[in-house]
Amino acid sequence: MSEKTDVIAASMIGTIIEWYGIFIFSSGAVYIERAFYPNVSVAEGLLLVLLTFALGFITRPVGAYIFGHFGDKLGRKRILLLTLLISGISTGLTGLIPSEASIGALAIVLLVVLRLVLGFGLGGEWGGAMLLTLETFKKRRGFYSSFVQSTVGIGLLLGTAIFIPLVYLLPSSFMYSIGWRIPFLASFVIVIVGVFIRLKVKETPVFEAEKKKNRLLKSPEKELFTKHWKEVIVGTLLAGSSGNFFYFAISLLPVLFEDTGKITVLVGLIGTAIFGILDVVFVFVGGQISDKRGRRVIIAGANLLALIILFPSIYLVSTEYFILFLSLFAVAHGLSYSPMGAMISEIFPTRVRYSGNSASYQYGNSFIGGPAPYVSDFLGTLEYALYPVFTLIFILIALGVIYKSKETDNISLEEPDIGTDTTT
Repeated sequence: MSEKTDVIAASMIGTIIEWYGIFIFSSGAVYIERAFYPNVSVAEGLLLVLLTFALGFITRPVGAYIFGHFGDKLGRKRILLLTLLISGISTGLTGLIPSEASIGALAIVLLVVLRLVLGFGLGGEWGGAMLLTLETFKKRRGFYSSFVQSTVGIGLLLGTAIFIPLVYLLPSSFMYSIGWRIPFLASFVIVIVGVFIRLKVKETPVFEAEKKKNRLLKSPEKELFTKHWKEVIVGTLLAGSSGNFFYFAISLLPVLFEDTGKITVLVGLIGTAIFGILDVVFVFVGGQISDKRGRRVIIAGANLLALIILFPSIYLVSTEYFILFLSLFAVAHGLSYSPMGAMISEIFPTRVRYSGNSASYQYGNSFIGGPAPYVSDFLGTLEYALYPVFTLIFILIALGVIYKSKETDNISLEEPDIGTDTTT
């Protein structure tokens, strides 16, 4: 492969494992529930599985802090090798945990620990992967960020698709005992490939230039939170809004309508697959356009689209409308995702960029995006019209942030004082 292809592949492989590990856990939730929570009702067991799934968000900010610190001190490449190993191995080991019937409560403890470890590794993965492309390809950064951002849709498709032949070909009893473990064990293979790919790439030219000029800091996080805290807030709110309507669409809507009998499980899977395909396509569309028209206008337009369809998506309920709205949410998320990823990296100077973009992305997804299905479901149980309110609030906040922010698409990533004035 060419050097450019190596860099793109190296940036994508870790985030593919990240999203693959997330979506196989949700796709295999019914099997995991039986293996680890067999002594409660199915409804209670699924709730416990979802809670276990959500625990991974707790350690993401910790991973962002630690890996961001060392990524700004030691380099992007070294840390990305470590986050790849942590994320991939913890996902693979999940497939080796004995069931609760074999080792009792220890099985649940091990499951929770591995989800926490996975979240910790993922906390540093996205930020470094994004910088591997942006700091290597200094032009058309919106387009090149699309390769990393497309891995959400790819991971969603892989995490859904790998279960389909297993469920179709294998006996149900085998799936509940051993079959569900196969997708988790497959991550070991992806890790081996990923390490080989990442060992081939060099450190980013922008970081190397910063190192030669002796601009690296002993405590990058100290400067981040004293001099660039406004940028962290901006990045958190932009990432949070994108993550919020993403999880509202793919996590809440299918479950809500399946539970009420408005759509079948098959329709839910089809809708999710369509979302994944459209998301992959439109992250490239949004990235390309943002290089020509700027990040702000694309992010604002995508949030406005999500705002327009938010309430109709819960009131116009049928198979056709479900597919339509999930498709529109995919377009909105895809369009915003690459410009957002580029922008929350571009607003920070090189010496704190790994710490800054990691903190912004993980805070946004851990505290705003990740809780969206659970908070929205709670609000909806109080009053149906409240289902979209949590998402609505953060879309409006994001629109306000974009209005006040300066454009970043034409700035140089090698300027030492970039990021000191990104809001008006």
